[in-house]
Amino acid sequence: MSRQINLFHPRYLAKREWLTLNNVAIVCAVLVGGMVLAGTWAWSDATARSAEAATVEASLTTIKSQLEAQTQAVASRQPSPRLAAEIGQAEELLARRGQIVRLLESGAIGGSGGFSEYLRGFARQTTSGLWLTGFAIGSGGDDMEIHGRMANSAALPEYIRRLGGEQVFQGRSFSALTLNRPASAAAPSAASVSAPGAAEATAAPPPPAAPDYVEFVLTPRREDAGGKQ
Repeated sequence: MSRQINLFHPRYLAKREWLTLNNVAIVCAVLVGGMVLAGTWAWSDATARSAEAATVEASLTTIKSQLEAQTQAVASRQPSPRLAAEIGQAEELLARRGQIVRLLESGAIGGSGGFSEYLRGFARQTTSGLWLTGFAIGSGGDDMEIHGRMANSAALPEYIRRLGGEQVFQGRSFSALTLNRPASAAAPSAASVSAPGAAEATAAPPPPAAPDYVEFVLTPRREDAGGKQ
């Protein structure tokens, strides 16, 4: 049986030196290259950011200038006196009309029910063959005239009866009544045409037919006022 005995001591083995001039030079070159690359990137990024900041600053300056110009324009702008006067007149006219409407609806100008109740009463009582052409109501409803037309004379008594059933017309006497049939329009004169050596007469057109309605004026009076008269 054979054995091998190593009589070579490890300290006599060749050792690799890391801290040599070449290694130091390589490390230094790598470090310098890395620093150069990092510096180049940082410089490029700083340049880009500086350009972006300059652009933003220029935009901000422009916006500030526009804002100052708009502020000065608004401060120097004065309202048109003519337009202000027209607006004031319109508001005053609107206020006056509102006051008039409120007075009419409240009945402050005589009568507690207001004129609108009379209008509602007229609107509710409509009769076939009879229509109103106008009406006049005095202060408080003391003086009243109802103007209308009727194609059927029998419709008027029914209309008066129904109108008297309205609350706003209660206590009134429909005693004053005026009837009138409108006259027909005058017939136009006949035209004649004469020619040399001959005369030709034109026949006159027939007279227009009379209107097929009768006008009436109804004057409701308060019963107490009628008694005093």
